[in-house]
Amino acid sequence: MKLKRNILRLLILAGLLEGKPALSKPVGKMHAEELMIRLDRMLITNRLFTSPSLTIRKLAREAGTNRTYLSRCIRIIKRVNYCDYINSYRLDYAVEIIESSHSRKPGLAEISELAGFPNHRSFTKCFISRYGKTPSEFRREHLRRNFC
Repeated sequence: MKLKRNILRLLILAGLLEGKPALSKPVGKMHAEELMIRLDRMLITNRLFTSPSLTIRKLAREAGTNRTYLSRCIRIIKRVNYCDYINSYRLDYAVEIIESSHSRKPGLAEISELAGFPNHRSFTKCFISRYGKTPSEFRREHLRRNFC
């Protein structure tokens, strides 16, 4: 029984099984930084963040690790949780779309969908949290600043 438990623990630590990693095995800072660099590159290159159905489990599978380890790495290196990490990419992309459009097209609901937010309400809430204004206020100010 003890042998079986040790084998399961090793498989979990190796990222081959999902589960709680052993508490005695801390995340190595160097490995975590390398993983986050690779993950940032994957997210930008493949625009994985634009999928509203992206979960930490799917992202961990893409990165070749398990969700627990990935979550720890995000917290240690980026100092945010998984949702805030992904939403920062989505917000950056939404702002990029807003700033590249020379008129009111596309609509904000479409922008939130393109950026990967599951709904317009969560997009607006995250946008206000980061920029202190709604996406429509941001767009109005941008249009006024650059096209008047």
